[in-house]
Amino acid sequence: HRQCSHRGASLEYGIIQDTGIRCCYHGFQYNVDGTLMDVPGEPDGGERMSKTVAQGAYPAFERYGMVFAYMGDFDEMPKFPEWEFFHNYDDLEFASYSNIYPCNWLQVFDNIPDQMHTCQLHSPTMRVISDDDDGSYPSTAFNPVFAQIPVMEYASVRDDTAMVFSAGRRVGKDRVWVRLNDVILPNLTLHPHVSEEGAAARYFHRIYMARWYVPVDNENSIIFGIRMFGESIDPFGTGDKSKCGYNRTDFLDGQTGNRPREVAQRMPGDWDAVTSQRAIARHAMENPTKEDVGVYMNRKNLRRAVRNENPHMEQAAIHARANAGLRNNVYTNNTILDIPLQEGRDDDELVREVCKKVLEIAVAGDAYEGAERDTFIQNALRDYEQSFASAAAAE
Repeated sequence: HRQCSHRGASLEYGIIQDTGIRCCYHGFQYNVDGTLMDVPGEPDGGERMSKTVAQGAYPAFERYGMVFAYMGDFDEMPKFPEWEFFHNYDDLEFASYSNIYPCNWLQVFDNIPDQMHTCQLHSPTMRVISDDDDGSYPSTAFNPVFAQIPVMEYASVRDDTAMVFSAGRRVGKDRVWVRLNDVILPNLTLHPHVSEEGAAARYFHRIYMARWYVPVDNENSIIFGIRMFGESIDPFGTGDKSKCGYNRTDFLDGQTGNRPREVAQRMPGDWDAVTSQRAIARHAMENPTKEDVGVYMNRKNLRRAVRNENPHMEQAAIHARANAGLRNNVYTNNTILDIPLQEGRDDDELVREVCKKVLEIAVAGDAYEGAERDTFIQNALRDYEQSFASAAAAE
């Protein structure tokens, strides 16, 4: 815990020792498990006091610039979950960052399964054009292909402990771009690269960002994120590690409240749209559309977990792979397939079919591990792509 058990000085100003930490104010020293080790000025060095006084402490683990704490029953502590997205490419580099939101954590979390916002809020037209506008592309917008309204598919996966949404977009006449994101309970989202434009075929291109949504209290929350860099994950060369840090990140303006209000009103971003829903969004006042399916699916899964109605959210179940020494696999990816328009067929139906197939192949890959899994999925995607060429040749 932050406040020293002596008189409350914050241990964020404590001095790290060979064993534990020493409070800067009066020198109380605690071991990493919170045991009181030394009290300057006490005749017995604090031995008597240590029998009744301890500092609250949790086991902590550092990964890629982020600190994770285990806050459950110590006797039931699982192995630390090693996610496969930290190991997808040999040249990966990492940078951690945070975004501070003065609102309830759930409405920030809701922003990801709500994918209609990507082609509306992040459209180059979602801005007020002033007389002195220089015509530059808005810094809150994704590329023009992203601005296209996608064909959406949603699926609850892994025994309702997560959901996946698939966003399918036609790129020209000959390609279909499918973008899959994982939304994993209780508070993790995974993202394929946002600089993708669908210009060339791509098969199961993996995760460039992971984000955890952490409540501070009912009306404040923080996104803690890890960005992945390197040529394999960022062939577009758009990443900038130097921009990642405390309350700042390297993609899209409007991810924090650091902009002047007038600028935000003329060119709003995620932070502005999400925090303006009130400090706690009022679900009873919402009027949902069919494009809100992902939000309500995720809320339903979360509600079942909170009410202890899903046994697969029990600690032993959710950490089974970690305890078995296996990495947690996910489905997040960008895939671009050469699938042309088909005469006489509704293209939205075709794109929807492709979305479902890409997820089906990714799920089938769970029969394998590591590089073998990636190879299986990539080959299956190529075979699926080839089936369209073969069918066209046979006509």
